[in-house]
Amino acid sequence: MKTPRIALFTFAALIGISSLFGSARSSVAGGLGLDWLANKPYVECVKKARLLADVTSIMKGPVYREANYDRGRRDCNQRYYGLQ
Repeated sequence: MKTPRIALFTFAALIGISSLFGSARSSVAGGLGLDWLANKPYVECVKKARLLADVTSIMKGPVYREANYDRGRRDCNQRYYGLQ
């Protein structure tokens, strides 16, 4: 009685693992491209967003640094790429 259970479990595990690997893409993720570095106005916008976030954190406190940077980065993405 145990042998069929073990065989069924092994078969199900094999199917699950193979479907997991089969569903993964073999191509490089699009977010890893560095082509955005060639867009100098965008890079300057992101640098300004970081600078403004750092200055704001001095005035308001360090808790607001990442939220302000994220807001500025999103603004740059919207302005130069139309993304959120």
